[in-house]
Amino acid sequence: MSTGAVVLLGVVAAIITALLLARPVAQAAPADLRRRFGPEFDETAARHGGDVGAAERDLGARLRRFGGLRVKSLTTAERERYAAQWAGLQERFVDEPGAVVAQADELLERLARDRGFPAESFQRQYEALSVHCPHEAGARRRLREAAARAAAGDTDTEALRQALLAGRALFAELTRVRPQDEGARRPSAVQRLPRRPHLPAQRIAAHQRAD
Repeated sequence: MSTGAVVLLGVVAAIITALLLARPVAQAAPADLRRRFGPEFDETAARHGGDVGAAERDLGARLRRFGGLRVKSLTTAERERYAAQWAGLQERFVDEPGAVVAQADELLERLARDRGFPAESFQRQYEALSVHCPHEAGARRRLREAAARAAAGDTDTEALRQALLAGRALFAELTRVRPQDEGARRPSAVQRLPRRPHLPAQRIAAHQRAD
């Protein structure tokens, strides 16, 4: 056998070995997916009735679909406009908790769309967010469900407050200054917002008693 043939066989064998050893994203070990997705791993498994294998396949498919998504830039003016809108929602929460939660859900949808996340359906946007913001993405589902309950007549203001607090974490992540953003080295209005929204439970309780 010629030297060239031997080299060729060696290359083919190396490629085959690499393909056999390379584990597809969808077949990543549960520990790998759990580390990457954090709480989203457990939530996904719960939605699949506790089936960890189904959760792995689900999350692996999300990685394949949205892992390459590039987050779009925001201008300083856009970040500040969103910051003002979110602050306005927080100020109105005590008087209009159900309406505010619904509007916060809509604001996060627009913000995610402006950042380049899918806009054609809630589910696709949620799945993309879970890949790029795995620790905060659950707030989108939580806000959507809270808004639906409020629209159906649920007046549990504390649950609505908790949903809005969770949404604040996703809002902060989506408005976080990234290297590609205009004014990336300058502090923005979003960065100067309080770390948590001012939604005192005491005021809410007093408001409810007044009603």
